[in-house]
Amino acid sequence: MGKRDSGKRKKYMAAALAVSVLVLACLMLRAVMEDWGTQEYSDRYVAMAELPSQLSFTYYGEEEWKEKLKELNSGKNLNGKLTYGKLEKLLGQLSVQEYVTYSAKLPWSNVPRPEWDQIYQQVLDLLDVEGSVAVEQLVFLTGEPEEAGEGKGLRQLTQKGYYEFPEGLDYFHSYDMYQVYVKGNRIIGVSSEYKESLTLENVFVHSARDGKAEVLYERQKIQLDIAGLRDQITDTVCDIVWTDRKVSAIYKKEDLISGKVLSFNEEQIEISGYGMLPYSGPLKIYKTYGTVEELDKSKLVIGNLQADFVVAEKQVCGIILKEPASIEVIRVLLLNEAGMPYHEGPVFVADADGTVTVGEQSEPLKANQPLKAADILKEGAGYVKISLEDGDGRIYFSDGNGGHASLGYRGTMEIRKYPEGYGVVNELSLEQYLYGVVPSEMPSSYERDALCVQAVCARSYACIQLMRGAYAELGAHVDDSTSYQVYNKQGETEQTNLAVDDTVGEVIKYQGEVAEAYFFSTSCGYTGDMGLWNIDGEEKYGYLQGICLAPQDGADISTEENFASFIADQEAPSFDSESPYFRWKAKVDVSKQSDAIKNAIAARAEANAANVQIYKEDGSGGTSADLAGLGSVTGISVGERGAGGGVRRLCISCEKGSVDLLTEYNIRYVLGAAAKKLEDKNGEPIGMELLPSAYFAVTPSKKNYVLQGGGYGHGIGMSQNGANGMAKAGMKYTEILMKFYQDITIENIYNEE
Repeated sequence: MGKRDSGKRKKYMAAALAVSVLVLACLMLRAVMEDWGTQEYSDRYVAMAELPSQLSFTYYGEEEWKEKLKELNSGKNLNGKLTYGKLEKLLGQLSVQEYVTYSAKLPWSNVPRPEWDQIYQQVLDLLDVEGSVAVEQLVFLTGEPEEAGEGKGLRQLTQKGYYEFPEGLDYFHSYDMYQVYVKGNRIIGVSSEYKESLTLENVFVHSARDGKAEVLYERQKIQLDIAGLRDQITDTVCDIVWTDRKVSAIYKKEDLISGKVLSFNEEQIEISGYGMLPYSGPLKIYKTYGTVEELDKSKLVIGNLQADFVVAEKQVCGIILKEPASIEVIRVLLLNEAGMPYHEGPVFVADADGTVTVGEQSEPLKANQPLKAADILKEGAGYVKISLEDGDGRIYFSDGNGGHASLGYRGTMEIRKYPEGYGVVNELSLEQYLYGVVPSEMPSSYERDALCVQAVCARSYACIQLMRGAYAELGAHVDDSTSYQVYNKQGETEQTNLAVDDTVGEVIKYQGEVAEAYFFSTSCGYTGDMGLWNIDGEEKYGYLQGICLAPQDGADISTEENFASFIADQEAPSFDSESPYFRWKAKVDVSKQSDAIKNAIAARAEANAANVQIYKEDGSGGTSADLAGLGSVTGISVGERGAGGGVRRLCISCEKGSVDLLTEYNIRYVLGAAAKKLEDKNGEPIGMELLPSAYFAVTPSKKNYVLQGGGYGHGIGMSQNGANGMAKAGMKYTEILMKFYQDITIENIYNEE
């Protein structure tokens, strides 16, 4: 009885033990499954699929390695893991088996990741002679990986920005922390999990409360669990620390300064009242009005943008924009006589009393008192600012003898010292700027409504340039040359000032945005569209469609023959017909000018290769072909016309090939280098390096090619002479604007909220 009971107890105990083991195993399995994302990555084995990307720094590329590893994967696969037997063969393929040490294990045993990490480091030391592979510690901030683009695999956001990686490494999840191998911004392998602290610097925290935080980083909005940490943070910049897959600390950047951006470059930013300050890492700009978002530096408006600057250890960590930039003030870089940004030793004089400010020190300036920049602007002094008490006063470049070497400038003058010389910036209101632009771009004798058209176009153009900051490094929006708009080269007149005043604040808009109001001198009777610049502008530039400038129905120019007949007609009806450039003629002797043509082609190919297509006799070539070997130029012909008849493709035939020139500028440049006997419709010679326009027909003769053309300028947008002709015909400036620019509205920028 006792023995029987004892046996039963043993059976019961064994059964209970088995059940317990089973339950325990299930619980452990469940725990492992639930904790999969946090288990030690270093405890896993290396997958063969990972090796091609990791070894692509050696003699072979990633695809070649895939082919080479196929044979290693043959036979007993063991779930595709790297075994010691496969490792030996792999090191043999690399020719490093004699130099790499590793533990001696059975050939079919899997290689643990920690040991592969040591082996891989030895291979790197031996073969990565250029140091292309680096080790990084990353925390992954987004959930599922996203497509990086065709052929690029996947990508995820980390505390150091976006990283790409092959499809085989798609096991990263939110807040995973790994030590990885990288080539540039591409992860090529994983070393191990990482549990020490990692810091995400200069993160914009939009809001943090109740244990949750919404942050903006690399234009991604991320939700964070910050339970138990500092919260009640709104619209500020912080450093966020991760430890073991969790946010372990948040450090708010407490120091803020306010001011306007005066200039910036890749390393530092100039702030009104504080001078130049360096960046702390990449410049981060956050907009808090309207939709909260991160902006790039192209949206950082010089001179017109009041902002809060986050500072730590005398370095700018971030910029917070709480309101849009104003557009009431423009900053103009005044070029020297050679058209360059730097002056050798400028001297200034004012016709009214004012103030000279250097740093925080201000001194009075008397009218007609010469001011030498070199005398007051020393190294480290920042800049000199000249301002006048009288709003109608003017500041002049002085000839050094008490006389004026320029027209007078409204507003203030800023002078900065650079290694190359002195930079001079004229800051004034947008409307005052137009006082200097309109008479410099259009004769003041033109009709009042034509001048109003010019004023609206110039204001629209200026508004766009204000936002672009092309001269941000020199503290300006535009310069005073034809590269932007000619400014203050002709004196102000009552007529042009009245045109500015009549249209104060008015710009043209297309689809709700200020439009690029391109303009030029004279049309041939038609204008073109963006195709003349080889730009597909249907969506963005839909308002530039090309129009006919005939008072009545225009001529049929749909065929080459018809266009040639139209362009030869000096009496063709057009609002531009009074201009001497309405029609012009030139001759090109290709046999005598072959070298000039080829040299001009070479210059344009170097400057703009995509729009110079060079073909050999067999038709091969394109944008990468070489001019050498084409032989002499044998002929020219029109390959393609755009809207309004402008040539958008010119074919130049050679003895052993050909060249296709795209864009009106390239065409005008090349033919301008070869054109002889260039004369206007009155037979007067035209002296210019460029062909007047790309609106022409080509007629071959015995010795020359005759170019019969019309118009002056690029031919896109508003024709100034055409606008004047329309105004003479009784059209109002608003009608003229809507004629040249289709589907636009005319709105006042100062009325916008």
